[in-house]
Amino acid sequence: MKFTSNKVIDLGSSAFRQWRSTHSHCQFIHGYRLTANITFECDHLDERNWCMDFGNLKDLKKTLEYTFDHKLVVASDDPQLELFKQLDDAGVAELVILEAGVGCERFAEFVLKTADTYADEATGGRVRVQRVQINEHENNYATCYRVGDDVNVTFVTTQTSTTHLQLEDIHDPVLTLESEQPATPAPNPRAAPVGNTGTKTKGGWFAGTTWG
Repeated sequence: MKFTSNKVIDLGSSAFRQWRSTHSHCQFIHGYRLTANITFECDHLDERNWCMDFGNLKDLKKTLEYTFDHKLVVASDDPQLELFKQLDDAGVAELVILEAGVGCERFAEFVLKTADTYADEATGGRVRVQRVQINEHENNYATCYRVGDDVNVTFVTTQTSTTHLQLEDIHDPVLTLESEQPATPAPNPRAAPVGNTGTKTKGGWFAGTTWG
């Protein structure tokens, strides 16, 4: 027997572009107020007959908002990456670089891995994330599904459109701006994107994410 429960988390307003979409206006910087519909799954309920304690998701929400809310999210292979870094250095954008790429499908994958790591640590492995749906608005969304018993697998993504505790205490610092470290204020330093190992170790999901 399996049980599921769903939580919708507001990721905030994000700007991004899909530079490979040269045939459409998605190649240009555009933005949406994104929400994530996360499906938690378990085989056994807790002592309160809950699948996932939603009141214990505050730090997960903070991490997801910190990734997307009022951020300019770009792919690590974007040919205009240096220009985006200049915007970040100039203080007119807060840049987040994702190794896997951008778009609702990739955002759904990122949130699934992030939330799954959180749920696994918070519940001692009792709860996992089954699927994540990222909504651009009421007409556009994309979904990433868990396949098998481990999320370290190939993800199935679909898109439907009528138009076309501190997390640092759970795993290594996930998405840390160097400017947040105790230091004399200085222009944002730049860290080169590194490859996502895909290994489910503490912080392993986030190796491919770089902050401006």
